[in-house]
Amino acid sequence: MQSLERSTLEPEARSWPPERWEQLRDLAVGGMQRRDLPTEVRLRWGRLALSAISWKYRTGPSQMMTADSARVRAYMIKEFGDSETDLARNLTALCSDVLRDLGMPLETAARLAAGWRTLPREQMLQLRRIKNLLTPLLLLQPHLKRGEPEGKNPALQNVRAWLELIPELP
Repeated sequence: MQSLERSTLEPEARSWPPERWEQLRDLAVGGMQRRDLPTEVRLRWGRLALSAISWKYRTGPSQMMTADSARVRAYMIKEFGDSETDLARNLTALCSDVLRDLGMPLETAARLAAGWRTLPREQMLQLRRIKNLLTPLLLLQPHLKRGEPEGKNPALQNVRAWLELIPELP
């Protein structure tokens, strides 16, 4: 793992193709999910996966990067807990990042979702991207319910409302 971490910091890594970053992400996610490893090692693997994701999408659409990183971050929060000091495991930061990339207000998404089968293809795809962004947060419903008291954390409150819409999305 140390050699992989070092190699991502070398100047040559900036020219790696997205496929190489994807391979590194896959390897790192596998390491993060290995329950036979110590927690700190698994967390390092998770951070390496997040690094690979950010490099893979450095010039790509932010929604895809957010969805990919949300899966890793949600797993890290579920497995290792919410952390105010570790941005990778900060539930409020994750929710804020996802909300920022949804691309439309909840009311609009709910209205479109009600008749999504009759929508133009691009709107259907937009709703599908929203579902892909939100789905990793389903793992965190127990954390969202234990979160801040109602009204104290708008990001958590908004995400809870969005998660109710998932069954209606294509």
